Amino acid sequence: MTGHRSPVFLYGCICISLAFLPHGRHPGGAAYQEQADQSRLAAILIRSGEYCQRLSNAALDFICLEEVTEMTRHYTPQTDVYLYDYQFVRKDQETREKRNLIAFNGKKANIPDSPLSSFMFQYKNVLFGPVGLLSKAWQSYHDFRIVGEDTINQEKAVVVEATPKHSFISPHCYGRIWIKEEDGSVLKVVWDQRSLGNFQRAEEWAKIHEAEPQITAYSEYGFEKNGLRFPSRSYTENAFIEKNKRKFVSGEISILYKEYKFFTVETEIKYGLTGY
Repeated sequence: MTGHRSPVFLYGCICISLAFLPHGRHPGGAAYQEQADQSRLAAILIRSGEYCQRLSNAALDFICLEEVTEMTRHYTPQTDVYLYDYQFVRKDQETREKRNLIAFNGKKANIPDSPLSSFMFQYKNVLFGPVGLLSKAWQSYHDFRIVGEDTINQEKAVVVEATPKHSFISPHCYGRIWIKEEDGSVLKVVWDQRSLGNFQRAEEWAKIHEAEPQITAYSEYGFEKNGLRFPSRSYTENAFIEKNKRKFVSGEISILYKEYKFFTVETEIKYGLTGY
């Protein structure tokens, strides 16, 4: 497959293997367990909806470093590393973003108002990714079920799978969400490859080359401030499984967010406003 150019992969918004913990069993059997799971899920979704409302309406002003490592493969792989000084300001529902490129492949740079330089991927709205699944407005477009439990960075999470209802036609990202049960905040989202932008093109390209697409995309929210979670990493791998079961990776991008400095994180709920 080397030498064939794969389609550019976009997502709006490393395979993950988990040792999910089994739910405890009750003498009442499966019916009792299902009822308990549904009650637990309903409480989690209420808290997550409230969390997304706080996130959607928050006044935010912060800066951080955004390190973008991208590998692309045409005939040979090439890796580039971009380091941005990133500023995000959100007030009265208006958002301003600014990126200054301060290093490229380890060499200092100074390019103010620099556009994102990723060739194969587009990424945006990582901070608000959970809102499109768990806000009160968006919950009605999805079906949810608890699929397990996990621990991320020493924090316990309930893993909830979201799938779009059959009546929902518009393209929209969905997947599995790691939710902190106590407050409904989101620790991680793993996106279902079928929901990602241009996946149909990836399928068509794979069919021509007698392969199967295997696209991995996830976002982690490892920083907390005033009850809100901020991105720590986003990752996407664009890969294909060939007839001989060999995995061919045509591109990958890893985005690390670090050295946050918060100036404003105000989470007062303004009633009457809808989700992001």
